[in-house]
Amino acid sequence: MIISSKVPEKFKYLTVHKYLVLRFTYLSDQEWRQRLAQGRVFLNERPCTGNEIVFKNDIIFYNTPDFTEPPADLDYKIVYEDEWLLGINKPGNLLVHHSGKSFKSNLIYQLRYVHSPAYLSAGIVTRLDRETSGIVIVAKNKEVLKKMNKLLKERKIHKEYFALVLGIPQPSSGTINLPIGNMENSKINYRFCIHGKNAKHALTRYTTIRVFKNKYSLLNLFPETGRTHQLRVHLHSLGHTIVGDKLYGMTDDEYLNWRQNPENIENLKNLEFYRQALHCSKVIFKHPFNNTTCEITASFPNDVNSFIITNKSEKKANIY
Repeated sequence: MIISSKVPEKFKYLTVHKYLVLRFTYLSDQEWRQRLAQGRVFLNERPCTGNEIVFKNDIIFYNTPDFTEPPADLDYKIVYEDEWLLGINKPGNLLVHHSGKSFKSNLIYQLRYVHSPAYLSAGIVTRLDRETSGIVIVAKNKEVLKKMNKLLKERKIHKEYFALVLGIPQPSSGTINLPIGNMENSKINYRFCIHGKNAKHALTRYTTIRVFKNKYSLLNLFPETGRTHQLRVHLHSLGHTIVGDKLYGMTDDEYLNWRQNPENIENLKNLEFYRQALHCSKVIFKHPFNNTTCEITASFPNDVNSFIITNKSEKKANIY
């Protein structure tokens, strides 16, 4: 399989090797060196050594060896549909877009090429991390996507989340108003922190719903801004990391070791849950085509609900 990547503005002037290492972390530095030495990488259709400098809009081609895609939960549910939009309840182990080796096992590929009927022009409006479950809004064509992205930019699409976190927040309800930017000294280039490099304004409101075993708290979260990993970073900064969050619940070395050996469950023994217990439960917006208030909801995920039940005396969680 030959895959291609167009170089974005922020990666210009890097070497091909450095670009691959920073952008495609599913292979290590040494593995990319091996692929380059094997002649599997091309710059603008020309063979390259890895020392060439890339510029904006250059095309990198990679001839991949045979491989098996990582496991994914493809049991998504369409919970809302009209002639313009889809509302998807995404499970907790499914990428929204292609990333790493997940060329087909991602939501957009499934909707365009596997789902029946196929949504060939589907475009993602609201995104969730791979391990975050809940509502994803999908536009059926580019015109709809453009209008929905305008609402998103104007902060007119409102989201609500549930999160199971470690500890008990004090106060039980409040507002987290802390800017978020890149974590400069991290070995992981997609890790963020408060007051990080190029930090941008970020605001989250939260309310504690329940406390379990004096150890976990279930929170209702309302992000007023949409920064990358906003809820995960804000909660981690308060000392209440989301249960199962690998990126913010592990050290850099622990996380990188897990990435290299994801099948070794010993690497996850201190996290207590196999994924981050974060769920987008509701999305509300004024529909750009029929001018009605559109409210799309997703039921509380069974895996998080089961975890809660095992950590409390009641028989049912009755969250949502």
